[in-house]
Amino acid sequence: MKDDDFMNTQVLSDLIIKKVLYSSAIYTEAGKKMKRKERPSWGIIYKFEGETVYYSNGKSYHSDSDNMVILPKGSTYEWQCIKSGRYRYIEFDSDITHGEIFTFPVSNKEKMLGLFESTEQKILLEKHVGSIELVRDVYSIIINLLRTTEKKYAPSLKQQKIYPAIEYIAKNYNKEIKNDDLASIAGISTVYFRKLFSEIYMTSPIAYIHALRISKAKEMLLGEYSSITDIALSLGYSNIYDFSRTFKKIAGMSPKNYIQKRKEEI
Repeated sequence: MKDDDFMNTQVLSDLIIKKVLYSSAIYTEAGKKMKRKERPSWGIIYKFEGETVYYSNGKSYHSDSDNMVILPKGSTYEWQCIKSGRYRYIEFDSDITHGEIFTFPVSNKEKMLGLFESTEQKILLEKHVGSIELVRDVYSIIINLLRTTEKKYAPSLKQQKIYPAIEYIAKNYNKEIKNDDLASIAGISTVYFRKLFSEIYMTSPIAYIHALRISKAKEMLLGEYSSITDIALSLGYSNIYDFSRTFKKIAGMSPKNYIQKRKEEI
């Protein structure tokens, strides 16, 4: 997609939270500054009193009672407290890293503060409430923030035109699909469909389908219930050779090497 902000929100949509680490409230004085390089965990900051500005990649991000900041794992930035006040924060871990800071308008301040306070209390009682409730609360905060952007990132008219085809691919990616079929589902000509698809996704429809299959294959290869041949057939490839060739083209290695590499990382 061309919209960088939309892609950034997709990162949050794909987050898998492994563990909630900390949650607390802190007071900062105006004028205080700090630099942070390659942040080791994710952080959600709600400056409900005063104002702090974050600087990263030539951009500035304001954190105050109306705007919440999410600081990704791996991000590098500086911050300066402009107006004294308290802020609440939550730190959590995820395998995903990202270089861009996120800001979101806060639509329900009392609800957000309640979620932050609840998370802090549950961390103190984690042995009793369990980590699942903590993770659920952090997901609730992120979901509420993403909902504030739904109107801003509503699909364009071009995206809406081909959405029926995208939906069809999601349900039938393991079947033989032709451009003519997808164009017919979208109700437009094949030439125009391919043009719109390439413009929006920066790849051809068929390449998109293969990428989706290989993404699914990566998940399946780490399971214990299917052989490589079974996976190839399940994903719509006629034989293991076509599957392996496509997998190596997209993933940069063979299915066997991918399995070995992931086992070494675990």
